[in-house]
Amino acid sequence: MNSDHEGATLEYLSQLKLSAQGVAGHFLAESNTLRDGMRILECANRLRTYSDEVYGTFFDTWYCKHRSCPICQWRKSLRYCSKIHRTLDQNPSLLKDKWIYLTLTVRNCGVRDLRATIEYMKQAFRRLMNRDFWKRHIQGSIRFVEVTESYLGDGGHNYESTHPHFHCLLRVSPSMYAGVNYVSEMRWAEEWQKALQVHYLPVVHLRRMAGEGQDLRNKIVSATRYSTKPKVNTQARPLFLEAARQMQGLRLAETFGDIRMLFANLNNEPSHYAAKEYDDIRQAADPVYQSWDDVDSNYKPD
Repeated sequence: MNSDHEGATLEYLSQLKLSAQGVAGHFLAESNTLRDGMRILECANRLRTYSDEVYGTFFDTWYCKHRSCPICQWRKSLRYCSKIHRTLDQNPSLLKDKWIYLTLTVRNCGVRDLRATIEYMKQAFRRLMNRDFWKRHIQGSIRFVEVTESYLGDGGHNYESTHPHFHCLLRVSPSMYAGVNYVSEMRWAEEWQKALQVHYLPVVHLRRMAGEGQDLRNKIVSATRYSTKPKVNTQARPLFLEAARQMQGLRLAETFGDIRMLFANLNNEPSHYAAKEYDDIRQAADPVYQSWDDVDSNYKPD
């Protein structure tokens, strides 16, 4: 059994459970993915809920750990945010540094070309990191892969095309913000174009994460949570199944530079989650047992 508590509400977990049922339905529709569907369908079916004045509400349940499961995507997002918290706790000087949140895109690609496109984007990112401008200004980074649906001109969905892109948290030198070393959004687009080796100017979004201390921490964690958020809207079945196949085994979050070293140093550190305190709560309190009700689409007390 596993537990999660940060940001956990029964209403949100119910929403994720409904999304997981939609995902399971896609897998159950194909004979070669029946086991995937059954595994996701059983995720978080029965909860043991604990409440505490200090630590709030948390759940114990069985999680399927399937990559496509929205519930387990949420758990993975929590763990990554925990890793960010621990890194900032152990390295408080990071909250006095300069950070930016950068989104790098490419043109939409056919879903059957998704894996090759992401691999090519990763090669381009390595070329970007090898450029002098990156080496001068970027001290560390976290790169997240996100894939969303493509949209038609009338706002409808293109069920044969996808939109892969990178969200990047960058720890940068102060000189990037002012004077002759200022790097604009247009400069980022031009550098990304060179790294991609394409004839078009790709769309790039740049956001400066101003502030320090708790204010900056909140922005860094919020950006991480956004970049790793679970998908709550189930895509059309053919697109979803092919995208899941294309992305199987791909790493969706990677660290570089100083941040990679700081993350590596967390391996032998205590968890951000206070495991002993939660064990004490389990020993002292009687849990509320709840099971998923398919008829009413929510959790009900046993």
